[in-house]
Amino acid sequence: MIASSERCNQTPPGAKVPTPTDPKEGPFKLIVDNKGSDAGKYLPDQTYVVSIRALDEKRPFMKFMITAEGAGDDRQSDDLRPHKAEVGSLKPLQEDHIATYSATCLNTVMNVDNSLKKSVTVHWISPKTSERNQRVRFRAMVAENDEKWYAGSTDREDKLSVVLEKDKASPPDQPPLPQLNVCRLCSEARYEVIFKGQWSRGNHPLNFPEKLDEIAFETMIGTSHDRNFTLWEQGYKAGNGLRVMVVDYDDLPMHNYIIEHMNLEGGTRTLIRGKRRQYPYTSEPQHALFRVSRIHHMFSVIIQMRPSPDWFLGTSKYELCSNEGWLSNHTIPLYPWDAGVMNGVSYDSERSITQPSDNINRVGVGSFDKASPFFQMNLNDLKPFAYLTVNRLDVYPLNPEECPSAEGDEVNVKPWGGNEEEEQEFDDEPQLAESRTRCFSDWGAWSPCRGTSGACGGVGTQIRTRHEVSDDYNDWEVKPLAKCYDNLENTLFESRECFVEC
Repeated sequence: MIASSERCNQTPPGAKVPTPTDPKEGPFKLIVDNKGSDAGKYLPDQTYVVSIRALDEKRPFMKFMITAEGAGDDRQSDDLRPHKAEVGSLKPLQEDHIATYSATCLNTVMNVDNSLKKSVTVHWISPKTSERNQRVRFRAMVAENDEKWYAGSTDREDKLSVVLEKDKASPPDQPPLPQLNVCRLCSEARYEVIFKGQWSRGNHPLNFPEKLDEIAFETMIGTSHDRNFTLWEQGYKAGNGLRVMVVDYDDLPMHNYIIEHMNLEGGTRTLIRGKRRQYPYTSEPQHALFRVSRIHHMFSVIIQMRPSPDWFLGTSKYELCSNEGWLSNHTIPLYPWDAGVMNGVSYDSERSITQPSDNINRVGVGSFDKASPFFQMNLNDLKPFAYLTVNRLDVYPLNPEECPSAEGDEVNVKPWGGNEEEEQEFDDEPQLAESRTRCFSDWGAWSPCRGTSGACGGVGTQIRTRHEVSDDYNDWEVKPLAKCYDNLENTLFESRECFVEC
Protein backbone atom coordinates (compact mmCIF):
# COMPACT_ATOMS: atom_id res chain seq x y z
CA MET A 1 0.00 0.00 0.00
CA ILE A 2 0.96 3.63 -0.49
CA ALA A 3 0.60 6.02 2.40
CA SER A 4 -2.00 8.78 2.12
CA SER A 5 -0.72 12.19 1.15
CA GLU A 6 -1.69 13.69 4.51
CA ARG A 7 -1.75 12.41 8.05
CA CYS A 8 -4.66 10.15 8.98
CA ASN A 9 -7.23 11.66 11.33
CA GLN A 10 -7.50 9.04 14.08
CA THR A 11 -10.46 10.51 15.94
CA PRO A 12 -12.59 7.46 16.81
CA PRO A 13 -16.10 7.29 15.31
CA GLY A 14 -18.72 8.45 17.81
CA ALA A 15 -16.20 10.25 20.03
CA LYS A 16 -17.88 12.78 22.35
CA VAL A 17 -14.52 14.48 23.07
CA PRO A 18 -12.78 16.09 20.06
CA THR A 19 -9.21 15.92 21.40
CA PRO A 20 -7.29 12.96 22.83
CA THR A 21 -5.87 12.60 26.32
CA ASP A 22 -2.07 12.57 26.55
CA PRO A 23 -1.00 8.93 25.99
CA LYS A 24 1.39 9.03 28.95
CA GLU A 25 -1.71 9.15 31.18
CA GLY A 26 -3.17 5.99 29.67
CA PRO A 27 -2.31 2.34 30.44
CA PHE A 28 -1.78 1.41 26.77
CA LYS A 29 1.37 0.80 24.77
CA LEU A 30 2.14 0.36 21.08
CA ILE A 31 4.86 -2.25 20.46
CA VAL A 32 6.68 -3.09 17.23
CA ASP A 33 8.68 -6.30 17.52
CA ASN A 34 11.62 -5.78 15.17
CA LYS A 35 12.75 -9.39 15.49
CA GLY A 36 16.24 -8.91 16.84
CA SER A 37 17.17 -5.95 14.64
CA ASP A 38 18.95 -3.01 16.20
CA ALA A 39 16.68 -0.71 18.17
CA GLY A 40 14.76 1.63 15.89
CA LYS A 41 15.66 -0.31 12.69
CA TYR A 42 13.82 -2.54 10.25
CA LEU A 43 14.98 -4.82 7.44
CA PRO A 44 13.41 -4.37 3.99
CA ASP A 45 10.64 -6.69 2.76
CA GLN A 46 10.15 -8.49 6.08
CA THR A 47 7.21 -9.25 8.35
CA TYR A 48 6.94 -7.64 11.79
CA VAL A 49 4.41 -7.95 14.59
CA VAL A 50 2.71 -4.73 15.72
CA SER A 51 0.55 -4.80 18.82
CA ILE A 52 -1.36 -2.65 21.28
CA ARG A 53 -1.42 -3.87 24.85
CA ALA A 54 -3.34 -2.81 27.93
CA LEU A 55 -0.78 -2.51 30.73
CA ASP A 56 -3.59 -2.60 33.30
CA GLU A 57 -5.90 -5.60 32.84
CA LYS A 58 -8.66 -3.72 34.65
CA ARG A 59 -8.71 -1.08 31.90
CA PRO A 60 -9.48 -2.74 28.54
CA PHE A 61 -10.23 -0.70 25.41
CA MET A 62 -13.11 -0.65 22.94
CA LYS A 63 -11.74 0.99 19.79
CA PHE A 64 -8.33 1.31 18.20
CA MET A 65 -6.48 2.45 15.09
CA ILE A 66 -2.93 1.73 13.96
CA THR A 67 -1.41 3.77 11.14
CA ALA A 68 1.91 3.43 9.30
CA GLU A 69 3.06 6.72 7.79
CA GLY A 70 6.18 8.50 6.69
CA ALA A 71 7.82 10.05 9.74
CA GLY A 72 7.28 13.80 9.51
CA ASP A 73 3.90 13.62 7.77
CA ASP A 74 2.19 16.14 10.05
CA ARG A 75 -0.64 17.33 7.79
CA GLN A 76 -4.08 16.18 8.90
CA SER A 77 -6.65 14.79 6.47
CA ASP A 78 -8.85 11.78 5.80
CA ASP A 79 -8.35 11.72 2.04
CA LEU A 80 -6.72 8.94 0.07
CA ARG A 81 -4.55 10.90 -2.38
CA PRO A 82 -1.28 9.02 -2.98
CA HIS A 83 1.97 10.02 -1.37
CA LYS A 84 5.37 9.16 -2.78
CA ALA A 85 6.63 7.78 0.55
CA GLU A 86 6.64 3.97 0.65
CA VAL A 87 5.91 2.75 4.16
CA GLY A 88 5.04 -0.89 3.60
CA SER A 89 1.62 -2.28 4.53
CA LEU A 90 -0.32 -3.29 7.62
CA LYS A 91 -2.27 -6.57 7.55
CA PRO A 92 -4.92 -7.78 10.03
CA LEU A 93 -4.64 -11.35 11.30
CA GLN A 94 -7.44 -13.19 9.55
CA GLU A 95 -7.93 -15.77 12.30
CA ASP A 96 -8.43 -13.11 14.99
CA HIS A 97 -11.31 -11.22 13.34
CA ILE A 98 -10.44 -8.25 15.56
CA ALA A 99 -8.97 -5.81 13.04
CA THR A 100 -9.94 -4.68 9.56
CA TYR A 101 -8.76 -2.08 7.07
CA SER A 102 -9.84 1.50 7.60
CA ALA A 103 -12.28 2.92 5.04
CA THR A 104 -10.97 6.47 5.50
CA CYS A 105 -7.17 6.15 5.77
CA LEU A 106 -4.62 4.13 3.85
CA ASN A 107 -2.07 2.03 5.73
CA THR A 108 -4.46 1.95 8.68
CA VAL A 109 -6.24 -0.88 10.48
CA MET A 110 -9.00 -0.45 13.04
CA ASN A 111 -11.37 -2.40 15.30
CA VAL A 112 -14.08 -4.60 13.79
CA ASP A 113 -16.47 -4.10 16.74
CA ASN A 114 -16.67 -2.32 20.09
CA SER A 115 -16.09 -5.34 22.31
CA LEU A 116 -13.65 -4.93 25.18
CA LYS A 117 -10.05 -5.90 24.35
CA LYS A 118 -6.86 -6.27 26.33
CA SER A 119 -4.59 -6.55 23.30
CA VAL A 120 -4.60 -6.55 19.52
CA THR A 121 -1.98 -7.77 17.06
CA VAL A 122 -1.46 -7.07 13.34
CA HIS A 123 1.39 -7.59 10.88
CA TRP A 124 3.47 -5.01 9.06
CA ILE A 125 5.28 -5.82 5.81
CA SER A 126 8.22 -3.44 5.56
CA PRO A 127 9.07 -1.63 2.28
CA LYS A 128 11.02 -3.60 -0.30
CA THR A 129 14.75 -3.14 -0.78
CA SER A 130 14.13 -1.36 -4.09
CA GLU A 131 12.24 1.48 -2.42
CA ARG A 132 13.92 4.65 -1.25
CA ASN A 133 15.28 4.91 2.28
CA GLN A 134 12.38 5.69 4.53
CA ARG A 135 11.63 6.38 8.18
CA VAL A 136 8.28 4.93 9.18
CA ARG A 137 6.13 6.11 12.07
CA PHE A 138 3.56 3.80 13.68
CA ARG A 139 0.86 5.77 15.42
CA ALA A 140 -1.96 4.24 17.48
CA MET A 141 -5.28 5.46 18.80
CA VAL A 142 -6.85 3.65 21.74
CA ALA A 143 -10.34 4.49 23.05
CA GLU A 144 -11.52 3.26 26.44
CA ASN A 145 -14.96 4.66 25.65
CA ASP A 146 -16.55 7.51 23.67
CA GLU A 147 -15.37 10.08 26.19
CA LYS A 148 -11.78 9.02 26.78
CA TRP A 149 -9.30 8.18 24.04
CA TYR A 150 -5.55 8.47 23.47
CA ALA A 151 -3.47 9.00 20.32
CA GLY A 152 0.23 8.83 19.54
CA SER A 153 2.18 11.95 18.70
CA THR A 154 3.07 12.96 15.14
CA ASP A 155 6.40 14.56 16.03
CA ARG A 156 7.92 12.47 18.81
CA GLU A 157 7.90 8.94 20.16
CA ASP A 158 5.67 8.15 23.12
CA LYS A 159 3.69 5.18 24.43
CA LEU A 160 1.51 5.12 21.29
CA SER A 161 4.03 6.27 18.67
CA VAL A 162 7.07 4.34 17.40
CA VAL A 163 9.54 5.35 14.64
CA LEU A 164 11.69 2.85 12.72
CA GLU A 165 14.25 3.58 10.04
CA LYS A 166 15.62 1.27 7.39
CA ASP A 167 18.61 -0.79 8.50
CA LYS A 168 21.28 0.09 5.96
CA ALA A 169 23.46 -2.87 6.88
CA SER A 170 23.94 -5.40 4.08
CA PRO A 171 21.77 -8.54 4.12
CA PRO A 172 23.53 -11.49 5.77
CA ASP A 173 23.89 -13.31 2.43
CA GLN A 174 25.36 -10.31 0.61
CA PRO A 175 28.83 -10.98 -0.92
CA PRO A 176 31.55 -8.87 0.73
CA LEU A 177 32.84 -6.91 -2.30
CA PRO A 178 30.95 -4.38 -4.43
CA GLN A 179 30.44 -5.32 -8.06
CA LEU A 180 32.95 -3.80 -10.48
CA ASN A 181 32.44 -2.91 -14.12
CA VAL A 182 36.18 -3.37 -14.72
CA CYS A 183 38.70 -5.51 -12.85
CA ARG A 184 42.13 -3.83 -13.03
CA LEU A 185 44.24 -6.65 -11.58
CA CYS A 186 46.94 -7.94 -13.92
CA SER A 187 46.61 -11.51 -12.69
CA GLU A 188 44.33 -14.50 -12.58
CA ALA A 189 43.24 -16.62 -9.63
CA ARG A 190 42.07 -20.11 -8.83
CA TYR A 191 39.33 -20.71 -6.26
CA GLU A 192 37.58 -23.48 -4.42
CA VAL A 193 33.86 -23.08 -3.70
CA ILE A 194 32.29 -25.21 -0.94
CA PHE A 195 28.54 -25.61 -0.42
CA LYS A 196 27.63 -27.11 2.96
CA GLY A 197 23.97 -27.81 3.69
CA GLN A 198 22.28 -26.99 7.00
CA TRP A 199 18.70 -27.91 6.08
CA SER A 200 17.39 -30.25 8.77
CA ARG A 201 14.41 -30.90 11.01
CA GLY A 202 16.41 -29.52 13.93
CA ASN A 203 17.25 -26.24 12.21
CA HIS A 204 13.98 -25.86 10.27
CA PRO A 205 11.29 -27.81 12.16
CA LEU A 206 8.20 -26.00 10.86
CA ASN A 207 6.45 -28.14 8.21
CA PHE A 208 9.63 -30.09 7.46
CA PRO A 209 9.18 -32.54 4.52
CA GLU A 210 7.40 -35.74 5.52
CA LYS A 211 9.15 -38.06 3.03
CA LEU A 212 12.75 -37.98 4.13
CA ASP A 213 13.99 -40.07 1.21
CA GLU A 214 12.93 -37.28 -1.18
CA ILE A 215 15.07 -34.62 0.51
CA ALA A 216 18.12 -33.55 -1.48
CA PHE A 217 20.33 -30.69 -2.52
CA GLU A 218 20.63 -31.17 -6.25
CA THR A 219 23.94 -30.72 -8.07
CA MET A 220 25.55 -27.34 -7.50
CA ILE A 221 25.93 -25.80 -10.94
CA GLY A 222 27.41 -22.43 -11.85
CA THR A 223 30.16 -20.58 -13.62
CA SER A 224 32.76 -17.85 -13.38
CA HIS A 225 31.82 -15.06 -15.75
CA ASP A 226 32.09 -11.44 -16.77
CA ARG A 227 30.07 -8.47 -15.57
CA ASN A 228 27.42 -8.77 -18.29
CA PHE A 229 26.62 -12.46 -17.98
CA THR A 230 23.63 -13.42 -15.81
CA LEU A 231 22.91 -16.92 -14.56
CA TRP A 232 20.06 -15.65 -12.38
CA GLU A 233 19.24 -12.38 -10.62
CA GLN A 234 16.76 -11.20 -8.03
CA GLY A 235 13.90 -9.17 -9.47
CA TYR A 236 14.13 -10.69 -12.97
CA LYS A 237 12.40 -13.61 -14.68
CA ALA A 238 14.02 -17.04 -14.52
CA GLY A 239 15.74 -18.05 -17.75
CA ASN A 240 15.01 -21.34 -19.50
CA GLY A 241 17.91 -23.13 -17.79
CA LEU A 242 16.69 -22.28 -14.29
CA ARG A 243 13.07 -22.94 -15.27
CA VAL A 244 13.87 -26.49 -16.43
CA MET A 245 16.00 -27.10 -13.33
CA VAL A 246 13.22 -26.28 -10.88
CA VAL A 247 10.34 -27.78 -12.87
CA ASP A 248 11.91 -30.97 -14.26
CA TYR A 249 14.93 -31.40 -11.92
CA ASP A 250 17.13 -31.34 -15.04
CA ASP A 251 20.29 -29.21 -15.10
CA LEU A 252 21.33 -30.14 -18.66
CA PRO A 253 19.94 -26.95 -20.31
CA MET A 254 21.73 -24.82 -17.70
CA HIS A 255 24.91 -26.85 -18.23
CA ASN A 256 24.71 -26.29 -21.98
CA TYR A 257 23.85 -22.62 -21.56
CA ILE A 258 27.07 -22.08 -19.59
CA ILE A 259 29.16 -24.03 -22.12
CA GLU A 260 27.66 -22.15 -25.06
CA HIS A 261 28.64 -18.81 -23.53
CA MET A 262 32.30 -19.68 -22.91
CA ASN A 263 34.36 -16.97 -24.57
CA LEU A 264 37.80 -15.57 -23.96
CA GLU A 265 36.55 -12.02 -24.39
CA GLY A 266 33.54 -12.27 -22.09
CA GLY A 267 30.64 -14.52 -21.14
CA THR A 268 31.60 -17.54 -19.05
CA ARG A 269 34.95 -19.13 -18.29
CA THR A 270 34.71 -22.16 -15.96
CA LEU A 271 31.84 -24.60 -15.53
CA ILE A 272 31.24 -25.17 -11.81
CA ARG A 273 29.69 -28.51 -10.83
CA GLY A 274 29.29 -30.09 -7.40
CA LYS A 275 27.88 -33.44 -6.35
CA ARG A 276 24.23 -34.06 -5.48
CA ARG A 277 23.61 -34.74 -1.78
CA GLN A 278 20.55 -36.73 -0.71
CA TYR A 279 19.15 -37.29 2.79
CA PRO A 280 20.68 -38.24 5.21
CA TYR A 281 23.87 -36.84 3.63
CA THR A 282 22.59 -33.34 2.81
CA SER A 283 25.09 -31.82 5.24
CA GLU A 284 28.05 -33.28 3.35
CA PRO A 285 29.77 -30.54 1.33
CA GLN A 286 29.77 -30.09 -2.41
CA HIS A 287 33.16 -28.91 -3.74
CA ALA A 288 34.18 -27.36 -7.05
CA LEU A 289 37.19 -25.50 -8.45
CA PHE A 290 37.09 -22.60 -10.85
CA ARG A 291 39.30 -19.94 -12.40
CA VAL A 292 38.77 -16.17 -12.65
CA SER A 293 40.47 -13.45 -14.68
CA ARG A 294 40.33 -9.70 -15.06
CA ILE A 295 37.53 -10.34 -17.59
CA HIS A 296 35.72 -13.18 -15.79
CA HIS A 297 35.95 -11.81 -12.24
CA MET A 298 32.56 -12.94 -10.85
CA PHE A 299 30.87 -16.25 -10.22
CA SER A 300 27.29 -17.46 -9.76
CA VAL A 301 25.90 -20.79 -8.56
CA ILE A 302 22.51 -22.48 -8.11
CA ILE A 303 21.60 -25.42 -5.86
CA GLN A 304 18.02 -26.63 -6.08
CA MET A 305 16.15 -27.74 -2.95
CA ARG A 306 14.09 -30.89 -3.25
CA PRO A 307 11.27 -31.25 -2.42
CA SER A 308 10.01 -27.72 -2.95
CA PRO A 309 7.78 -25.87 -5.43
CA ASP A 310 10.66 -24.13 -7.25
CA TRP A 311 13.02 -23.07 -4.48
CA PHE A 312 16.77 -22.92 -4.72
CA LEU A 313 19.86 -21.64 -2.93
CA GLY A 314 22.75 -19.79 -4.48
CA THR A 315 24.50 -16.53 -5.16
CA SER A 316 24.45 -14.23 -8.18
CA LYS A 317 27.29 -12.12 -9.58
CA TYR A 318 29.55 -12.71 -6.59
CA GLU A 319 32.46 -10.30 -7.07
CA LEU A 320 35.97 -11.60 -6.35
CA CYS A 321 38.03 -8.66 -7.63
CA SER A 322 38.81 -5.45 -5.80
CA ASN A 323 41.34 -2.65 -6.32
CA GLU A 324 43.28 -4.19 -3.43
CA GLY A 325 43.37 -7.67 -4.94
CA TRP A 326 41.55 -10.97 -5.28
CA LEU A 327 39.32 -11.90 -2.35
CA SER A 328 41.18 -14.36 -0.14
CA ASN A 329 38.23 -16.18 1.45
CA HIS A 330 34.73 -15.56 2.71
CA THR A 331 31.65 -17.44 3.91
CA ILE A 332 28.03 -16.35 3.50
CA PRO A 333 24.80 -17.97 4.75
CA LEU A 334 22.24 -19.00 2.14
CA TYR A 335 18.46 -18.65 2.33
CA PRO A 336 15.87 -19.95 -0.17
CA TRP A 337 14.97 -18.13 -3.37
CA ASP A 338 11.73 -18.55 -5.29
CA ALA A 339 12.18 -18.98 -9.06
CA GLY A 340 8.67 -17.65 -9.66
CA VAL A 341 7.61 -20.40 -12.08
CA MET A 342 5.73 -22.87 -9.84
CA ASN A 343 3.00 -22.37 -7.24
CA GLY A 344 3.26 -23.77 -3.72
CA VAL A 345 3.66 -22.54 -0.15
CA SER A 346 5.40 -25.52 1.47
CA TYR A 347 8.05 -28.11 0.66
CA ASP A 348 5.42 -30.76 -0.06
CA SER A 349 2.89 -28.54 -1.85
CA GLU A 350 1.20 -29.92 -4.92
CA ARG A 351 2.96 -28.09 -7.71
CA SER A 352 1.35 -26.15 -10.55
CA ILE A 353 2.79 -23.74 -13.09
CA THR A 354 2.58 -20.04 -12.21
CA GLN A 355 0.78 -18.13 -14.96
CA PRO A 356 2.14 -15.61 -15.66
CA SER A 357 5.50 -16.32 -14.05
CA ASP A 358 6.79 -14.06 -11.28
CA ASN A 359 10.23 -12.53 -10.87
CA ILE A 360 12.89 -14.33 -8.85
CA ASN A 361 12.65 -13.25 -5.24
CA ARG A 362 13.13 -14.50 -1.72
CA VAL A 363 10.81 -17.28 -0.67
CA GLY A 364 7.82 -15.84 1.20
CA VAL A 365 9.48 -15.35 4.57
CA GLY A 366 6.79 -13.94 6.82
CA SER A 367 4.05 -15.89 5.07
CA PHE A 368 0.54 -15.69 6.51
CA ASP A 369 -0.19 -19.28 5.42
CA LYS A 370 0.18 -21.75 8.31
CA ALA A 371 1.24 -24.45 5.85
CA SER A 372 4.36 -22.44 5.01
CA PRO A 373 7.66 -23.33 6.71
CA PHE A 374 8.17 -19.57 7.03
CA PHE A 375 4.87 -18.71 8.76
CA GLN A 376 5.16 -15.34 10.51
CA MET A 377 8.95 -15.51 10.30
CA ASN A 378 11.58 -12.88 9.66
CA LEU A 379 15.10 -13.30 8.29
CA ASN A 380 16.37 -12.74 11.82
CA ASP A 381 14.32 -15.78 12.92
CA LEU A 382 15.46 -18.01 10.08
CA LYS A 383 18.52 -20.21 10.37
CA PRO A 384 20.64 -20.55 7.22
CA PHE A 385 19.82 -23.46 4.92
CA ALA A 386 23.48 -23.71 3.90
CA TYR A 387 26.80 -21.92 3.94
CA LEU A 388 28.79 -21.04 0.84
CA THR A 389 32.55 -20.59 1.22
CA VAL A 390 35.09 -19.42 -1.36
CA ASN A 391 38.81 -19.94 -0.77
CA ARG A 392 41.52 -18.47 -3.00
CA LEU A 393 44.02 -21.23 -3.82
CA ASP A 394 46.46 -19.59 -6.25
CA VAL A 395 47.22 -16.26 -7.92
CA TYR A 396 48.92 -16.19 -11.32
CA PRO A 397 50.51 -12.85 -12.34
CA LEU A 398 50.29 -11.89 -16.00
CA ASN A 399 52.75 -9.89 -18.04
CA PRO A 400 51.75 -6.20 -18.16
CA GLU A 401 51.55 -6.48 -21.97
CA GLU A 402 48.69 -8.96 -21.51
CA CYS A 403 46.67 -6.47 -19.48
CA PRO A 404 45.57 -3.66 -21.77
CA SER A 405 43.75 -1.01 -19.80
CA ALA A 406 40.63 0.85 -20.75
CA GLU A 407 41.13 4.52 -21.47
CA GLY A 408 41.84 6.36 -18.25
CA ASP A 409 42.23 3.13 -16.23
CA GLU A 410 45.33 2.19 -14.31
CA VAL A 411 46.28 -1.46 -14.38
CA ASN A 412 47.42 -3.01 -11.11
CA VAL A 413 50.37 -5.10 -12.27
CA LYS A 414 50.83 -6.74 -8.88
CA PRO A 415 49.30 -10.18 -8.50
CA TRP A 416 46.66 -9.11 -6.01
CA GLY A 417 47.44 -5.49 -5.16
CA GLY A 418 49.75 -6.33 -2.27
CA ASN A 419 53.12 -4.87 -1.32
CA GLU A 420 56.45 -5.85 -2.89
CA GLU A 421 57.14 -8.53 -0.30
CA GLU A 422 53.76 -10.13 -0.99
CA GLU A 423 54.40 -9.91 -4.72
CA GLN A 424 57.76 -11.68 -4.35
CA GLU A 425 56.01 -14.68 -2.83
CA PHE A 426 54.38 -15.39 -6.19
CA ASP A 427 57.38 -14.68 -8.46
CA ASP A 428 57.75 -18.39 -9.18
CA GLU A 429 54.12 -18.90 -10.23
CA PRO A 430 53.71 -19.88 -13.90
CA GLN A 431 53.04 -16.96 -16.21
CA LEU A 432 49.89 -18.39 -17.73
CA ALA A 433 48.61 -17.05 -21.03
CA GLU A 434 45.08 -18.38 -20.74
CA SER A 435 43.62 -15.19 -22.11
CA ARG A 436 44.99 -16.20 -25.51
CA THR A 437 43.32 -18.53 -27.98
CA ARG A 438 43.59 -22.20 -27.01
CA CYS A 439 42.75 -25.41 -28.82
CA PHE A 440 41.84 -28.88 -27.71
CA SER A 441 41.98 -32.53 -28.70
CA ASP A 442 39.11 -34.44 -30.27
CA TRP A 443 36.16 -35.33 -28.07
CA GLY A 444 36.53 -38.48 -25.98
CA ALA A 445 33.96 -41.27 -25.63
CA TRP A 446 30.58 -40.61 -24.02
CA SER A 447 30.25 -41.63 -20.38
CA PRO A 448 27.62 -44.21 -19.30
CA CYS A 449 24.06 -42.89 -19.27
CA ARG A 450 23.04 -41.80 -15.77
CA GLY A 451 19.57 -40.75 -14.66
CA THR A 452 19.03 -37.78 -12.39
CA SER A 453 16.70 -39.75 -10.10
CA GLY A 454 18.87 -42.87 -9.89
CA ALA A 455 16.12 -45.02 -11.47
CA CYS A 456 16.32 -46.81 -14.80
CA GLY A 457 13.97 -46.57 -17.73
CA GLY A 458 13.97 -42.78 -18.01
CA VAL A 459 15.89 -39.87 -19.46
CA GLY A 460 19.48 -39.49 -18.32
CA THR A 461 22.65 -37.59 -19.16
CA GLN A 462 25.95 -38.50 -20.78
CA ILE A 463 29.10 -36.39 -20.60
CA ARG A 464 32.22 -36.38 -22.75
CA THR A 465 35.38 -34.28 -22.52
CA ARG A 466 38.27 -33.02 -24.53
CA HIS A 467 41.58 -31.65 -23.28
CA GLU A 468 44.09 -29.00 -24.15
CA VAL A 469 46.39 -30.14 -26.98
CA SER A 470 49.68 -29.02 -25.42
CA ASP A 471 51.13 -27.28 -22.37
CA ASP A 472 53.57 -25.44 -24.62
CA TYR A 473 52.04 -22.28 -26.02
CA ASN A 474 54.30 -22.38 -29.05
CA ASP A 475 52.82 -25.75 -30.07
CA TRP A 476 49.20 -24.62 -29.86
CA GLU A 477 47.38 -24.56 -33.13
CA VAL A 478 45.53 -21.31 -33.71
CA LYS A 479 41.89 -21.96 -34.64
CA PRO A 480 38.72 -19.84 -34.67
CA LEU A 481 37.91 -18.55 -31.20
CA ALA A 482 34.48 -20.21 -31.21
CA LYS A 483 36.16 -23.63 -31.18
CA CYS A 484 38.74 -22.87 -28.52
CA TYR A 485 37.25 -22.55 -25.05
CA ASP A 486 38.91 -23.42 -21.77
CA ASN A 487 38.10 -23.94 -18.13
CA LEU A 488 40.00 -24.45 -14.88
CA GLU A 489 41.33 -27.90 -15.66
CA ASN A 490 41.91 -27.02 -19.34
CA THR A 491 39.10 -29.45 -20.13
CA LEU A 492 35.79 -28.92 -21.92
CA PHE A 493 32.59 -30.77 -21.05
CA GLU A 494 29.68 -31.59 -23.35
CA SER A 495 26.39 -33.19 -22.32
CA ARG A 496 23.47 -34.85 -24.09
CA GLU A 497 20.28 -36.61 -23.14
CA CYS A 498 20.13 -40.41 -23.25
CA PHE A 499 17.90 -43.31 -22.18
CA VAL A 500 18.81 -45.15 -18.97
CA GLU A 501 18.69 -48.87 -19.70
CA CYS A 502 17.36 -51.25 -17.06
